Amino acid sequence: MFSSRSITAGLLALGFAADPAFAAPDLYRNGPTPAETCANGVATPGAASPALKRVCEEAVSEQGLSRKDRAATLANSGIVSLRLGEYEPALDRLTQAAELGPMHGDISISLAATLIRLGRADEAIEALSDIEAVSPENRHIAYYNRALAYWALEDAEAAYRDFYASAALKPGFGPAEEALGQFQVASIE
Repeated sequence: MFSSRSITAGLLALGFAADPAFAAPDLYRNGPTPAETCANGVATPGAASPALKRVCEEAVSEQGLSRKDRAATLANSGIVSLRLGEYEPALDRLTQAAELGPMHGDISISLAATLIRLGRADEAIEALSDIEAVSPENRHIAYYNRALAYWALEDAEAAYRDFYASAALKPGFGPAEEALGQFQVASIE
């Protein structure tokens, strides 16, 4: 039979401390944080996997993120859910990000994409009501998404205007140019 004294001596011999103050070691990361890993994964076009979603969800729960970083991490988590076809979780994360976000304009692009997939085109248009708030390098995507929302509501004229604006802002943007190819513009004489 073992005594508690011999168990404690054995634990100490193996390097375990008997004092609870030493039971939880400090954790140091050797490499990127979950938020950085999530951001790097989302930066790869179309990248999405259950593993990336787990990393992004872990990143959301990280303590010590600045407001800006928390908004970005929530948005990235939402984008992964969107890419995985999990629209309600995507909407939840993107809405949280938009409420926090100093980058609200860019977050609205993914928020609108989610709303379109949920069949809520009118809300997608509202989410993109201030395209000037979107960073200049992403405005063509905002116009494209808003055009899709107008198209879903069968407002062909508004859809055409936004597809045209998208293509004009980024010549060679295939999705907008392909969409414009579906229209026939007739002059009224």
